[in-house]
Amino acid sequence: MWNNHGGFDGGYGGSGMGGGGGGGYMQSPGGFGSPAPTQGEKKSRSRAQQIVPCTVSQLLSAAQSDELFKIGEVELSQVTIVGIVRHAEKAPTNILYKVDDMTAAPMDVRQWVDTDEVSHENVVVPPGSYVKVSGHLRSFQNKKSVVAFKIAPVEDMNEFVSHMLEVVQAHMSLNAQTAPSVGGTSMALSTPGRMGNAGGSFTGGTELQTNGLTAHQSQILNLIKSCKGSEGMGFEELKARLQGMNVNTIK
Repeated sequence: MWNNHGGFDGGYGGSGMGGGGGGGYMQSPGGFGSPAPTQGEKKSRSRAQQIVPCTVSQLLSAAQSDELFKIGEVELSQVTIVGIVRHAEKAPTNILYKVDDMTAAPMDVRQWVDTDEVSHENVVVPPGSYVKVSGHLRSFQNKKSVVAFKIAPVEDMNEFVSHMLEVVQAHMSLNAQTAPSVGGTSMALSTPGRMGNAGGSFTGGTELQTNGLTAHQSQILNLIKSCKGSEGMGFEELKARLQGMNVNTIK
């Protein structure tokens, strides 16, 4: 789900989510072929290109300061939601949808249309259809809505499940990046009584219960938590790092 630059493949335009081209919520500032931004420009460009998968509930509860929206410490610019169209109303210059992802009341989604030419964007998606919406969160008279630049029908319900998983992973990752770090070693691994060290080698210990877990269970859990890869830690790696621990105990 991650690309080589640490981005999120499931963002707007990602394969399997109803769009073409590349996307992600951690794209490089400046875009392709752009000159290197100055330090002052870098922050604003990075925020402008950040695409964050969200639920309607998160968007409705997002804190607002001037034109800036935040969920916790995560700044929002471009967002994606996936839900079912409950209502659609076409006006001469725009289409107003109410999109429901079952996490809160349906969200207003407005898509502006080009009145000078006929395109697929002028076609109203009928109520009852599942869609993926990509756009910008806006607020007018204390009512939040999404101004969509793309609304794509969902062709496979796995896309809905995938989006919810992306929401969890994206916000865990982005919040972790904004959280203050405490040294280079996991606190859990260096806490007395955890029967582990920074290298992850097994140093023995008793089966005393700690927070409902035995010392062995706690050590294995802490090793798994210390893994920075998106795919987790495999059993063979656990065995290699827990030298001296019985294989059946690890299982």
